[in-house]
Amino acid sequence: MGKDYEQMELDLTLDSEKSLKDNLQEVARFALGKEVQEDHPCQVRNKHEGYGIAAERYSALVRAEKAVSTEMKTMLSLLSNDEGTFINICGSLYNSCIDAAMAAIKMAAQSRRIMEDLYGESTTPLEEYMDSLKDGEDDGFETADEETTEDMVEEESEGE
Repeated sequence: MGKDYEQMELDLTLDSEKSLKDNLQEVARFALGKEVQEDHPCQVRNKHEGYGIAAERYSALVRAEKAVSTEMKTMLSLLSNDEGTFINICGSLYNSCIDAAMAAIKMAAQSRRIMEDLYGESTTPLEEYMDSLKDGEDDGFETADEETTEDMVEEESEGE
């Protein structure tokens, strides 16, 4: 005798976080455009080549993350020292975080390039279905008659 409840989801993502994600995606597109413009990389031919490109960017990201980790450990060790050295390490931490963010953006840009090169030409089944609807194929649904509800009511009352 349990009651049926509908599971609902509430999106608690802040608008600032959504905006930041949109901006980061735009930065990744910009970075990819600049890299293609300056380096003229050839098209990714297969998934093995794509993995090699991603692995190269991943190693750069791991190096940058290790630098952030090192700065955090240094910061912890300097808590008992004067504020001057602590402020310096904060600046170093900031720079390390910026380097890590750049490495992550470059990896995201290359991931997008790999995806577009390998799968940009192919379409998903849903895209194929939507294209078929645009072409006028039968979608299996009937359209409603053009009669309005009032017309239907009038016809029923006339029949009585």
